[in-house]
Amino acid sequence: MVSKNKSLSEAALSRGRAAVALSGGLDSSVLLAFCSRELGSENCMAFTARSPYMVASETRRAVELCAKTGVECVVLDFEMPGFLRKNPPDRCYLCKRMIFSKIIGAARARGFGHVFDGTNADDLSDYRPGMCAASELGIESPFLECGMGKAEIRALAAELGVPCVPASPCLLTRFEHGAFVSEERLRAVEKAEDYLKSIGFGGVRVRLHGGCARIEIDGSDFEKFCGRETFSAVDAKLKSLGFGYASLDLHGYSRGSMNKKDEDS
Repeated sequence: MVSKNKSLSEAALSRGRAAVALSGGLDSSVLLAFCSRELGSENCMAFTARSPYMVASETRRAVELCAKTGVECVVLDFEMPGFLRKNPPDRCYLCKRMIFSKIIGAARARGFGHVFDGTNADDLSDYRPGMCAASELGIESPFLECGMGKAEIRALAAELGVPCVPASPCLLTRFEHGAFVSEERLRAVEKAEDYLKSIGFGGVRVRLHGGCARIEIDGSDFEKFCGRETFSAVDAKLKSLGFGYASLDLHGYSRGSMNKKDEDS
């Protein structure tokens, strides 16, 4: 672990200055905090994308982290492009290419020639088409370069005082490929997940299938969820948000379950 942290420090120092594509998730947050410590906040800049299909709490965390570290944060606003409204299978690639292209341009305009992202060694085992877009555009991934995975990033987070929060990938991952995605449906899904988190369910996803909301929670939370009072409250809340039906996925929370379904079919 120490040797990997040293390699990470050397990787950052060799660049001198670094712009970080900051999503507000753990990986990019730890990377920003580390670069700020190693390079100095004046030699770092964060670029955060904000759009209707991104989780608002992630953007807030990104801005708060920059305020804490003293790193300037540039928030880039994106409208939802037409090519994403039907949620195509290559949505992640298309989105990342659009966002990273704008970040690179904005970073270069401010004198930053290196743009980092939080991709790490564990991402190689997951379905991540966005990594291809990053590679094509020359985005640099120090964690991946140093062979660091999630466990090592969490340990570094504790050292840097960055809170470990559950991942919240973009809201398009809650919809089936080919399904029409509107801002109204995005907000309904986000509000449903925010509600479930507010009543004590941390690792949660609300996947949309037509008018049905399929709720995924950690298996360890099943007993807490499966009470009549909770059932009634969740059912009432989701129906108030416009969902015709709400169901609990007995498999539990599964990262990228919509992708797996499409790959299997």
